[in-house]
Amino acid sequence: MSFFGRLSSREHYGLRLALRLASTYYDGAPVSIKEVSDQEGISLKYLEQLVVPLKEAGWIKSIRGRDGGYLMIRNPETVTLKDLIWLLDNKPFMIECLGDCSATKCPLDKKCLSKNAWKKIQDAMEESMTKIKISDILKK
Repeated sequence: MSFFGRLSSREHYGLRLALRLASTYYDGAPVSIKEVSDQEGISLKYLEQLVVPLKEAGWIKSIRGRDGGYLMIRNPETVTLKDLIWLLDNKPFMIECLGDCSATKCPLDKKCLSKNAWKKIQDAMEESMTKIKISDILKK
């Protein structure tokens, strides 16, 4: 998550892509990235970047040929929203200091009171995201 809990475009578009690909798990018909681009209004180049982590994680596979595209091979009932967000953003944090404080070089690190509040909010959001499966979102 980017600053103060706003989803980054990578997370937002990644979810939209994952939902389109998740439908292929049930019908077995690959979807082309071009089709997703046209239907979702997301840049083709951006989508091409987003399929990489999904493919590397073994969630999707590519099908070659005229009717090819991408096919979800991981069951959407086993993929949580947290799984997806972490895959796309490598364990995102609401505020930077919840991650590696040495990277932010915050002089208040050891005595910051607000950090505890943000940590509690972060934990609650993560817990909620573990309860939402990609398949649940598809069911509306």
